[in-house]
Amino acid sequence: MKKASLILLLWSTIPCFASELKIQQVEWQRDDFSKKLSVKLNLSWKNAWYNPKNHDAVWLFFKFNPYPYGENDNYTHAKIALSGHKLIQNHIPGSPVPHFEVPTDQVGLFVYPKSSYRGDFNWSILVELENPSTNIDSRNIGAYAIEMVMIPQGKFTLGDPDTSTAKPYFALYKSGQNGLFKGLFQVEDENQNISISPSEGDLYYHSATKAYQGDQTGILPPAFPKGVQAFYLMKYELNQGQYVDFLNSISSSATYQRANFGGRDYAQARGGIYFDQAKYQAKSPHRPANFISWDDAMAYADWAGLRPYTELEYEKACRGTAPPLPNEYPWNSSSKEQLIRFVDQNDELVFLEGFTESQLKEQNRAQFGASFYWVMDLSGSVWERVITLGDPTGRAFMGSHGDGVIRYGFATNEDWPKGSTETAGFGFRGGGHYRWGQLNGGLNPNATIANRTFAAWSGGMRSKAYGSRFVRTKN
Repeated sequence: MKKASLILLLWSTIPCFASELKIQQVEWQRDDFSKKLSVKLNLSWKNAWYNPKNHDAVWLFFKFNPYPYGENDNYTHAKIALSGHKLIQNHIPGSPVPHFEVPTDQVGLFVYPKSSYRGDFNWSILVELENPSTNIDSRNIGAYAIEMVMIPQGKFTLGDPDTSTAKPYFALYKSGQNGLFKGLFQVEDENQNISISPSEGDLYYHSATKAYQGDQTGILPPAFPKGVQAFYLMKYELNQGQYVDFLNSISSSATYQRANFGGRDYAQARGGIYFDQAKYQAKSPHRPANFISWDDAMAYADWAGLRPYTELEYEKACRGTAPPLPNEYPWNSSSKEQLIRFVDQNDELVFLEGFTESQLKEQNRAQFGASFYWVMDLSGSVWERVITLGDPTGRAFMGSHGDGVIRYGFATNEDWPKGSTETAGFGFRGGGHYRWGQLNGGLNPNATIANRTFAAWSGGMRSKAYGSRFVRTKN
């Protein structure tokens, strides 16, 4: 007997703007006999890769949103089935088929190629969902995608071998007697306790001001994410189109907390989010989302099923397994003279005319600003917010992931630092672009990997040069 199905056709196109990442032709399906729920969709993006070093991937997740939105964050985050996902059609002949990776909490799934490749993907796929406990017949489904980069498991080295910059840049190093520089510090085991002290062999750093660089003490326990275990990191910073998707999916009451536009210089300082025709809009959806507070960032991370990342994970994502170079930038060069990635006079983050990301390869990463693992813009766009090792709140971070549900506009993870004015738990790395034509120096818009000038400063307010990106630990 032929099975009957209920199929609801939803949005026709949902652009996500990272490497022209798109979700199209979304259909929610319920089998009348098995009662299984699934989503059929088309997923495509450009400049993808799978090579012996690592690969990129798409983090895919779904929301059931009541209409009209209520006064609480009463949408349902869809759980993904552990199996049953399949390729319906590969629209680019010769390209690999997809692999589906579902984490144990089933908050979303990673989709990436199953074999070596460099190029574009266009797949029609079917994603199986866990049947929710609530009746969803009267609800709409939202499909969301974020491009990620897989950072492989492995030990790595912190710091800067140039001892003349270790002190003024407050870089991490291995302590000798009385806190003197004894060399670089290797992180070898995710589950190790790392002592921070001036004792010989411990991790240490100079600090001019505790609030900015840290308290120079404490222990990083086994639960603190150290970067040895494999994780997925957003390839690009959170952009304004993604933040608008978030604002349009949460309750009206939550938007009073999370709508980030305002202030007299907002529009003149790359801010492009506004409200029109009963929806939040982005003037330039692919532009990095600045004016993002710590609370804004954490709410988005929780909503998307991701988490903030740590200082150690930042250095691993930049440098990988390669030994540190003196005064090294995230593209693994001691120079930024070849860089063709910049913010132009129209406030867009671009490549020099005549260049596209499809030309990126291992030999020209210093031009494109791509890290060891091809993560983009870890320096030179907006500041990277990271969990600091410089205070007790940061060191208590356990790496929990968001579950997809926020409360009244706030993240709910107990181990995440909380509050824009808490002044503890996080800091900044990488430098930031404040305005076109700014005087370039050793910190802005590009800072070296090891530069910790503001690594423990928990200034959580919205600013023209503050953004965020997020990660998820690989199972």
